[in-house]
Amino acid sequence: MKPNAFTLPFTIFIALITIAIVSGSASIFKTQVQYEKMIQNYYLASTELNLAFMQAQKTSNFTEEYGTSKIKCGSVKSSRKEYKCQIVLENGYELSKKIFLEKNNEP
Repeated sequence: MKPNAFTLPFTIFIALITIAIVSGSASIFKTQVQYEKMIQNYYLASTELNLAFMQAQKTSNFTEEYGTSKIKCGSVKSSRKEYKCQIVLENGYELSKKIFLEKNNEP
C-alpha cells in the first residue's frame, strides 16, 4: 500500500469528531446526574418534612431532627393553618416550604 497525503488529515478529522462526540456525551451525562441529584434531594427533604410535620402538628412552632436532617417550622400569623418550614439535609441541601393545612373537625 502506498502512503499518501490524505490518510493523516482524514485520521485527525475522525479523531476530532470522536473527541467532540465523547466530550458532548460526557457533558450531557454530567448535567443529567446533577438534575437527578437535585430532584432526589427535593423529594427526600419534602418527605422527611411531611413525616416530621405529621408527628409535631399540634404545636405552632417546633424544631426537630429527623434522622440526620434538621427541621424548623413555625406557624404564620398564628393561624395554625399555615406553616413556614425549613429543612436542612445532611448533605447541605436546604429546602424552604410553606404548608397549608386543610380544615379538620378537631376542636
